Amino acid sequence: SALTGKNVPCLIPAAIDQDPYWRVTRDIAPKLGYYKPAQIHCRFLPGLGKGGKMSASLPETSIFTTDTPEDVERKIWNAFTGGKPTEREQKKLGGDPAICTIFYYFYYLFEESNDRMEELERECQSGENICGDCKKILADRVNLFLKEHQRKREKARNIVEKFFIK
Repeated sequence: SALTGKNVPCLIPAAIDQDPYWRVTRDIAPKLGYYKPAQIHCRFLPGLGKGGKMSASLPETSIFTTDTPEDVERKIWNAFTGGKPTEREQKKLGGDPAICTIFYYFYYLFEESNDRMEELERECQSGENICGDCKKILADRVNLFLKEHQRKREKARNIVEKFFIK
C-alpha cells in the first residue's frame, strides 16, 4: 500500500480477454517483493459495435467515464442491436436480445431487477418494444450515472495524489 508502506494483497476483477496481462503480473509481482494479485474473471461486456470488443482506439465502441451526455447519446443511438432493419419489421418479428449490446448494458449494469430483465427480453422478442425505446432509457440511465460519477471524481481530484505509488 502506498499509504501504509506495507505489502497488501489485492483482488483484480477483469474480463477473460485481460487474462494474459494478469498472468504476466502474477509472474513479476513476487520478484518485485509484492504479493501476487488475485483475479476474478467476470463476464465479457461487448463493445457497442457489432460483435466486437471495446477499444480506446475505437472510441465509438465504449462509453468512457469522461464522456459528455451528448457523446453518450450518440454512442448509444449508433450501437449495434438485435433489432430489425425497420420499425415495422421489428414490431412484426421482434428483436434478438441475445446479440443486442443495449440489452447487455441493461443486464450487467443498468437494471437490477431480474423480473424487469425478463420483461425487457420478452418485450424485445415480441416486438412490443423497439430498439429506440431501450436506447432512450439506457442513455438516460448512463448519463445519470456519469453525472454523479463525474461530480465525485472532481471532488476526489484534490486527494488522489495520496494514493500514487512513489
